[in-house]
Amino acid sequence: MNPHSRLPTPLLILFGLVNLPLSMLMSPTAAILPNFYLEYSAVTLAGLATATFIARLFDGISDPLIGYLSDRSGTRKPWMVLGAVVVAAGTWFLFNPAADAGLGHLLAWYLLVTLGWTLVEIPHTAMAAELSTGYHERSRIVLWRQLLGFAGGILFMASPMLLVGGTTEFSPAVMRVLALFIMLGLPLAVVLMCFTVAEPARRVQARPVRPGDLWRALRDNPPLQYFLVTQVLFGLATGAVASLFVIYTSQYLGLPDKVPHIALPMTLAMALGMPLWLQVMRRVDKHRAWAAAAGGMILTLLCVPWLEPGPASLRPMMAIMTSFGFFLGLSSIALPSLLADIVDYDIWRNRRDRAAIFFSFQALVTKLNQGVGGAIALAIPALFGFTAKDAMSAQAALGLKLAFVAWPCLLLVPMMVLAWRYPLGRRAHAILSRRILGRRGLA
Repeated sequence: MNPHSRLPTPLLILFGLVNLPLSMLMSPTAAILPNFYLEYSAVTLAGLATATFIARLFDGISDPLIGYLSDRSGTRKPWMVLGAVVVAAGTWFLFNPAADAGLGHLLAWYLLVTLGWTLVEIPHTAMAAELSTGYHERSRIVLWRQLLGFAGGILFMASPMLLVGGTTEFSPAVMRVLALFIMLGLPLAVVLMCFTVAEPARRVQARPVRPGDLWRALRDNPPLQYFLVTQVLFGLATGAVASLFVIYTSQYLGLPDKVPHIALPMTLAMALGMPLWLQVMRRVDKHRAWAAAAGGMILTLLCVPWLEPGPASLRPMMAIMTSFGFFLGLSSIALPSLLADIVDYDIWRNRRDRAAIFFSFQALVTKLNQGVGGAIALAIPALFGFTAKDAMSAQAALGLKLAFVAWPCLLLVPMMVLAWRYPLGRRAHAILSRRILGRRGLA
């Protein structure tokens, strides 16, 4: 496979298809499983908090370790096959707890499924970065992977209506069908990808990856440091919006039964806007497009405080969050593509191919952002007396607006500046690519 050529769309679909069942495991599961276990098992709220805390500690160890092992072995596919098997072994038990199942059951199977997810996710994203060295072609690879991932997430959330009809309840019967779909779909998609998509050859054979590279990858790569700082600011902001969206819509605007009416257009705007953003990034550097999208997110959020509670706010809120989703969708393409370019910088400067390690750092930062960003966002209105149980006071409403609008905007402003000044643009990457090829005698 020529790393510079335009890859056939059917090949990208077969590669990205892995992300359809894979995407049904983490974010949708994290949104549904807590309430499901509270309703259908013996797990308590304190138990859920304990499981979440332990899972994040587990991620801090397993994500970089799997990235290191994949880079060390110099291959991606065997790890994905192993991960698909691990997911298939644990999903049924995670999605089907007995009525007396407690914290031990949840923690054991959740950690196993999380491990399987990581074994697939990190090598798969690293392989996506290696399928092409083209600055724009990498965005196209990510586009198909993310579109199929969105399809999996929407399929998960719509499964009660598809299987039962007229309901949004995730009953045990629905969860059993979802478990079977993931258990069969993920191994099938991985095997199909293994037979149809050739694994790219490593571009660096000397200086094999060693355990110390987990630290050196951060220490010796200024663009990676710059990227992760920018991503942290962006992730804290989007994590705050995600954590407070339902609360703001339900508690302040008084539209608890209209949350799906707002969330679905927002999700569709994210997915449908990505092909448009891909065309934008043909003409504009990826980091500049990311900065512009962050500016659009700020302008969109600043419209929220003008909405008054009541039914009349439904359509404006739908328009605002749909616009926010459209701008947010760019990051799904730009961030993995930008990180793939940083892998090239590492190959050129440090003579190491550490793509999986880099993407394990990104996965870990994303998970931490979701938790920390949400925790900070929830703490701000609490400081202003917001409880979600008492009547909404003017002070509590102010705290909610500060957390949902002002705090994310405050984070997005420096993020936008950093993204705009990102050092590894199209021209710099072209120079890197020529130097790497010249070093191998291919220029």
